[in-house]
This record gives sequence, structure tokens and C-alpha cells, in this order.
Amino acid sequence: MDKMDQKRFDRPNAGFSVVELLVVLALIAVMAGVTLFYTSAHKKLYQPDEQALQILDMMQEARQRALTQRRTMRVEVNLATNTVKLYDENKDATTSSDDFLVRSFNMFSTTNVKVNPRPSEIGYTPPETMPVPDAVFKTSVYTPSISQSVCTIRFLANGTAVDAGTNATGAGAVPTGVTLYIWSPNKTDNTKSDIARAITVLGPTGVIRFWEFDHSSTNTNKWKDSRRSS
Repeated sequence: MDKMDQKRFDRPNAGFSVVELLVVLALIAVMAGVTLFYTSAHKKLYQPDEQALQILDMMQEARQRALTQRRTMRVEVNLATNTVKLYDENKDATTSSDDFLVRSFNMFSTTNVKVNPRPSEIGYTPPETMPVPDAVFKTSVYTPSISQSVCTIRFLANGTAVDAGTNATGAGAVPTGVTLYIWSPNKTDNTKSDIARAITVLGPTGVIRFWEFDHSSTNTNKWKDSRRSS
């Protein structure tokens, strides 16, 4: 065995010491923690938009189903259960027993995202072509949500959007516009918003629009049409 081979034979196996491994693991843990922190903050930042788009998508689906299937579709924004649900009321307008749930989703925690009333720093509605009143949450007359605080929007086969009416079959319903606000509360004053969005529904036509509030704008009305409409 020559001297070079002897050196290779005598040299201990290469590897990390326990201290080096602990240092590496500690660095990985710190980096993972920082990544998780910023990911969570980023996710919360976009929750108002995500929730608003979910509601918008459900309303648009309700309108399209009403027009194509020729029957009434009902959207319920329920503050008691923090859910949004789409119901097909079927063709028989004389009974509510054949209504069935098409789909639903849970809204985000009200700590992160609020749905109505309008944030306190905003004193006006989006600039629609006609006045669109704020959404009204009242005691539901429909069996699945009976006695709960619900904003009910019903899309009819003729293209109009109407309110809940006076009973579970929608008797006495009238065309009505709705402005629904979705916003994240400010950290120092939870009556004000960091991010504010709105969905408008025009009663006579059932047209739905999505609006974004630009806090930095110098315009008198800071609501901007996002161009996501139907």
C-alpha cells in the first residue's frame, strides 16, 4: 500500500457534525416560519376579493339558470350561518316542498371579511345607471333558513330580480335592486375598510356587476366597475 492509499484509508469518513446539523435545521425552521407568516398575510389580503367573486359567480349562475331553464333561482346570503346558498325553486310556484339546494359555500370569518353593512368611511353606492339600494337582511320566510337573518335575491325566468316575497313560495315579491358590500375591516377601526368590494343587482333587468373601491382615488365616487358583469 503506497502513502497516498494509506492517507485515504486513514482519513475518517466525511460528514456533518451534530452541531452543523442542528444549525441547518434551525435555519430551515426559521425560513419556514417566515414563509408561512407572509403566505398567511398574503392570503388574508385577498380574502375580500375571493369571497366577493364566489358570491358574484353564484349570482351569475343563478341568473343564467333562471333564463335557460325557465324557472326561479334563489340566492340566500345568510349571516346567521355565514353561508351563501343557491336554490332551484322548480316549476311549481304553488309549493316550496320541491325546492332543492344546487350548491353552497361557507364565507370567511367575519373577523377577516364582513358582508354588509357598508363601511363607515363610504357614504355612497356604486354609480349605477339607476339607484340600487343597499341589501336588506331580514328574517327569512323560507324553510331551510326560517327565522334567520338573510338577504334573499330571486332570479326569475323573465330576467328580473325580485325580493323574498311574503311567504315560502315568494308570494308578493317585487323587483328590487341590491347592493351587497364585501370588505375587510381596518385593524385600528373595524367599522372602516382596508379593502372594499360591492356587487350590484339591477331588479328590472337582473344585470349583475362587480365593483372595487379605490381608497386612493381623487374622484368624488371612488367605486370602479371591475367589468365583471352579466
